[in-house]
Amino acid sequence: MLFAIIDGDDVGQEIEAHLLANDVSGFVRTSETISATIESLASHTSRVTGVTVVSTGGDSILLQVSENSIARLSDELEALQRPGQFTFSVGVGATLRESFIALRMAKTSGKCRITIYSEV
Repeated sequence: MLFAIIDGDDVGQEIEAHLLANDVSGFVRTSETISATIESLASHTSRVTGVTVVSTGGDSILLQVSENSIARLSDELEALQRPGQFTFSVGVGATLRESFIALRMAKTSGKCRITIYSEV
């Protein structure tokens, strides 16, 4: 069983911009949009055979994924990307640590991508 971490791209910057501008309504609107998007992503991914949603929170989702479900999950996630609206990066690994490292690699290599942990 593998783990996958899905994390929204540039979400913190958008939230921080509202905070710095004292924009309460913008903060609330953005937070609600992020929450709805994460719930929708969790719902879609949970329908993929071999994928279980472990947790959702903020702009992140933690999944458990069977090895033979990675390709189907990747296809589903690619179809759910919304450039210009909401994108996310994904890290996949055998442990939470490996998944987090893969997520950081996805974020630092351009975002809006899925990276599978590799020792190489």
